[in-house]
Amino acid sequence: MLAFFASFVLDTPLVQQIMRWDMAVLRESPWYQEIEQRGIQQGARRQLIRVLEQRFGEIPHEVEVRLEGKNVEQLETLMDSAIAVSSLEEFVVILST
Repeated sequence: MLAFFASFVLDTPLVQQIMRWDMAVLRESPWYQEIEQRGIQQGARRQLIRVLEQRFGEIPHEVEVRLEGKNVEQLETLMDSAIAVSSLEEFVVILST
C-alpha cells in the first residue's frame, strides 16, 4: 500500500528499490521469523490432520487440540507415525507419549 502511494511522488525504480530494502530488513527481524515459523507450524499441523482424516476418517477435536502445542519437528515425527500406524487409536497412544 505504501509503495502504491509513494509511486505518486517518487520514480517507480526508486520505490521498488526502497521496498526491496524494507522487505530485506523485515525478513531479518525476529518478528518476521516468528510469524514465518508459526506459518510453517500451522501448515505442518494441517497436513498431519489431513493425512489422519484420509486414513481414518473424521478426527476427534481432542486430537486436533493436542496437536496445537507441537513444534514443527514434533509434527514431522507425528506425520511419520500417522503414515505407519494401523489405527487412529494407535496414533493417539503415540501422541500421548
